Amino acid sequence: MQSRKATFGPVLRAARERKGITLRQLASETKVSAELWADLEDNNLSRWPRQVFARSYVRDYAIRVGLDPDEVVNEFCRLFPEWGDRRAERGMRGHADIVSHKLEWEDLPQSEQRRASDRAAAAAPGFFGRHHLGVLAVLFDLLVVLCLTRLTVLFGAAYWTALALNTIAYNAVGTVFAGRSVGLITCDWILRTVRSIPAARRLVSRVQGV
Repeated sequence: MQSRKATFGPVLRAARERKGITLRQLASETKVSAELWADLEDNNLSRWPRQVFARSYVRDYAIRVGLDPDEVVNEFCRLFPEWGDRRAERGMRGHADIVSHKLEWEDLPQSEQRRASDRAAAAAPGFFGRHHLGVLAVLFDLLVVLCLTRLTVLFGAAYWTALALNTIAYNAVGTVFAGRSVGLITCDWILRTVRSIPAARRLVSRVQGV
């Protein structure tokens, strides 16, 4: 139980990152702050609402990252009973059965009931937030080509000739051996490494959403 509880948030994060969704994008779509989503992914529920609100938020998250919402909510309630408590629902169903009433229950709060502190929608991600990896890769490739050109010029080559040849050779190496640019490979690896560090992961998500 403890091991599954410890991996609950990281599993959600992995699903979100596979979809290429930033915390800022998630906040914009769900009207729940990016900080609360980051806390969920870190299994830190100290600031989270409880019961129907918590279940509603987890359901929203699961839907947007492509997971089965019922399975995720059930797992959340089992692993975090203090936040996913469903006793109110069971009581309502019990009373409905006594009076032979068909209960039209939906495990979601009314939109106007959501706490004001969680309704602030983050701004939609900007150009860098959507294309951060490509931008960083272009800058990295440009820097490498310029450095190679500078080195070639020191050996007596003409600048523009050296720049053209180095650009062609550099791009050819990346395409032949990896199918994409060296900068894209390198920046992707750096971002993955940074995301593996809890303290840095949240900073990267915020930067991507700028």
